[in-house]
Amino acid sequence: MKISKFLWSVLVVFALVPLIAPQQVGAIIVDGRINGQTTFTGSGTTTTTETTGINSTGINSTGIHELDFNGQLFPHGPLSVTNATGDFIPTLGSQATFNLPIRWTGSGSSVNLLDVLPGVGGPAWSILIPGDGFATATLFSLKSVTFDEDSLTLIGRGTTQLITNDPLLGDPLVLKHSAARIVIQGTGQDFTYNLSVVTTAVPESGSGLGLLAIGLVGVVAVEGLRRRIETRQNRYA
Repeated sequence: MKISKFLWSVLVVFALVPLIAPQQVGAIIVDGRINGQTTFTGSGTTTTTETTGINSTGINSTGIHELDFNGQLFPHGPLSVTNATGDFIPTLGSQATFNLPIRWTGSGSSVNLLDVLPGVGGPAWSILIPGDGFATATLFSLKSVTFDEDSLTLIGRGTTQLITNDPLLGDPLVLKHSAARIVIQGTGQDFTYNLSVVTTAVPESGSGLGLLAIGLVGVVAVEGLRRRIETRQNRYA
């Protein structure tokens, strides 16, 4: 039996109810999919941990490779949002941070992303949009990674979510979500690179079940980031 996308969206709304603060329960609108792209720039460094536990910069190593994001919050960044299109335009001029370094094994197209939790995903970036909400994207897998001491190219797949306040509707939070392609490229020296991180929303091509899955991942992101925003606001109150 096929279930319409509208019904899937209704199910997502019911899933949202227990996860959002009580004062926000009546103010959630599931508004479909994201369109557009966002680009961050910043600095990052790769290291490799051998099976012996010794850090190195071995390009052909069979150990665990790690990309750290340099900055005040090392290894989380931040990175600057330097370009944005479509639904991501409100993020322009903000800063993005990663919750985890990106770690993987293998090389080329035979790579395995580490730190991935079933149904939750792996490393994720987030952007707080002052007075307007936040955006996030989560890596679920890597398609390929190539790097040496002078350059890095990492291509991954995941999901992206955008939670914004719509001034035309008053207080409601508008939830948008989509599959995403995340590409990280950089050039530099000694395994430290000037990075460009490009996240592109992928047009829908799956079934309503895929829409629900992305929506539920978005719900997890909403609650986690909402708590982080509250903590940050309390800290500086």
